[in-house]
Amino acid sequence: MAANFTVSVDEEVAGGSETLCGRHGEKLKLFCLVDKQPICADCVPDLHDRHKCCHLKVAVHDHKMRMQAALKPLQEKLENFKKISETRDQKLHHIKSQVQQTEKQIKEEFQELHQFLHQEEAARIAALRAEETQRSQTLSRKMEEVVRKMKALSTTVKAIEQEMGKDDVSFLQNYNATMKQTQCTVQDPDVSGVLIDVAKHLGNLKFQVWQTMTGMVKHTPVILDPNTAGPSYIL
Repeated sequence: MAANFTVSVDEEVAGGSETLCGRHGEKLKLFCLVDKQPICADCVPDLHDRHKCCHLKVAVHDHKMRMQAALKPLQEKLENFKKISETRDQKLHHIKSQVQQTEKQIKEEFQELHQFLHQEEAARIAALRAEETQRSQTLSRKMEEVVRKMKALSTTVKAIEQEMGKDDVSFLQNYNATMKQTQCTVQDPDVSGVLIDVAKHLGNLKFQVWQTMTGMVKHTPVILDPNTAGPSYIL
């Protein structure tokens, strides 16, 4: 192996002096394939005897080809990065479009839920009002019966009181008949069952509504991601 030596390399500039061998002052026209460095013709017997060499331009061409091959993946990656960067505005627009469309669908879904809840609320309030009407009518009928019985009872009480206010002989003469009047057969008014069945309307209300809601809710165990699923796939 030849010893290392310093090559004074004056890079070509606008005025352009050629690159010369720092040891022999000759033009560097060869390339040592063993030591991997440019050399001049005088370097061959001096430092690179029996080393395989080639013309400098051939070595430059071969090395550039290798470097170009190694550079290609980096260039492709850079191009890919450029394409991704160029799609930024397009992706931002797509994101905004996704948000708008998704928000619209969310509102539609909740609109259906709101409509269902409003209808359920209206139906239950209507049932409550219907029961109110029924209970009120029942109470009115029972109160009319109470009034009739109260009037009859009031008449009986007044008649007995009048008999008790008569003179002693008349009182005693009418005693048996008057006592029969005290044996009232009028039954006490029944006003039970006229109150609203609150437990029926409020008991487990949310659970009952939820059970009813399950009839309109669809559960999909598999959900397609529109960001990754093909447009031809339909669930």
